[in-house]
Amino acid sequence: MHSLRPILLVFLAAALAAPAGAQTKPWTGASVVNDPEWRKRFLGSYGFLSGAEPQIDAAELEVLREVIEVMKANPAAAAEMLKQQTGEGSSAALDFILANLEFQGGELEAAKEHYQSALKKFPDFRRAHKNLGLLLVQQSEFAAALQHLSRAAELGDRDGRTYGLMGYCYITLENHLAAEMAYRQAVLQEPETRDWKLGLARAQLALEHFKDAAGLFESLIEADPSDPTPWLLQANAYVGLDQPRKAAVNLEAVRALGKARSSSLVLLGDIYMNAGMTELAKGAYLEVIETDAKGAQFDTAYRAADLLVRTRAYGDAEEVLASIGKRYGGLSEEDELRVLTLEAKLARAQGRGEQAAGLLQSIVERDGTRGDALLELASYHRSQDRLEKAVLLIERAEKLDAFEYQAYLEHAQLLVSEKQYGAAAQYLRKALDIKREPRVELFLSRVEQAARG
Repeated sequence: MHSLRPILLVFLAAALAAPAGAQTKPWTGASVVNDPEWRKRFLGSYGFLSGAEPQIDAAELEVLREVIEVMKANPAAAAEMLKQQTGEGSSAALDFILANLEFQGGELEAAKEHYQSALKKFPDFRRAHKNLGLLLVQQSEFAAALQHLSRAAELGDRDGRTYGLMGYCYITLENHLAAEMAYRQAVLQEPETRDWKLGLARAQLALEHFKDAAGLFESLIEADPSDPTPWLLQANAYVGLDQPRKAAVNLEAVRALGKARSSSLVLLGDIYMNAGMTELAKGAYLEVIETDAKGAQFDTAYRAADLLVRTRAYGDAEEVLASIGKRYGGLSEEDELRVLTLEAKLARAQGRGEQAAGLLQSIVERDGTRGDALLELASYHRSQDRLEKAVLLIERAEKLDAFEYQAYLEHAQLLVSEKQYGAAAQYLRKALDIKREPRVELFLSRVEQAARG
């Protein structure tokens, strides 16, 4: 059977890209109206944090007292007051407070400008680094955000949110080792925050620390069984641990929650296919097709039908092809011919040879470069002892680069069936010149032995 790893990687990439909601929620902890810590620091209750906060003079302190009172009723008016007071000669503190008000009001570019102004005046302004980092995260400028968040941490910020946002930036930039380290610090500082645990587990999954990731996802599932995310990501960890049946249980749980997406359903179908449970696989694939309102999953649907034909699950393949016909109207010429060719293969496999031959003949008449149809039609004629027709069709396929290798093998097999071993060996050598395969090399040695015998 086929490997689950390609679909795992696609599914994992999508999962890792999905942000946790709280990670990008605007930070309101710096509100100068409701933050007693800020008021203590800036209104002089116990002085300033040396090296972390800028000094302000008595005149600015009086301005801040007035601004705070206005903020309680009208933050926009307070911002306008501060704009009149900020400039080259003003304290970095005023720029910082103005930036906070603009940030909370959704004026991100203006806020960014005033945070940068505060940092120009006071480069070690810890909270300005932190807030600017958060703003840049919200603007998806992750590399720039990391510079400021990291600087805030260097200056002594031990807030779990700072480390959590650093982890989120790192994982988005695919630096998963750094993400794991940052998320560990976030969990240490805020052990009850679900987002940081989920981020840590995501990083472990990306690093292929599957056992650790599976255990952490388990604790998240127990805490909130209704959240599909840890169920889905733990399923990927189980695939990485070569425990596909456990992965299937998780994916079915998500399905039962009504939260299954096409990627998880395809992974579920592939797990069932690898286990030989074709009827269960068919059910998952059909759900992908039936829920594909935008018609974006045709290639997935075709692949599912092809897998079922190849594994001789003909009844299941027939159902999937029928569903494809209902869901995907107006296919391109290429896709329509792909489906018709697969239908012809299925018809032959089910003993409907004449119907298959009719379909295949119509396909090669519409497009003579359909090597798969040419070879399938050649196989049909060969089964009917019409060898000259079969050879002509194979020779047409040999002229197509994408089908040259397979056509040489088909030609060799036909010649062996006619005991023309010397000629068959020539075609096998041509095939091996294109691609070396042990099974073909062994076949050639036996054909050469038969030719000598």
